Amino acid sequence: MEYKIIEKSWSKRRKMDTTKAIAEIHFSDLVKTHNHFCQMHVHYQDGSFETLIARVIYNPLNQHWVVDGLKVAVRLLN
Repeated sequence: MEYKIIEKSWSKRRKMDTTKAIAEIHFSDLVKTHNHFCQMHVHYQDGSFETLIARVIYNPLNQHWVVDGLKVAVRLLN
């Protein structure tokens, strides 16, 4: 599945964490249904791994799908 990482800037509230760059993202139980919950598996370039509970969101105005794990969010391209 193709995706584009949505950059989130938390610099207004806390220091930017530039040490972790995302290498790869996989999804478990991903269904293109608005408000569906799935698991987002994030692999970082430093070798660490994280599993996030993510929500699938459909934007009818822009007609695109977003999977938001709060810490990491991606826009689905296909």
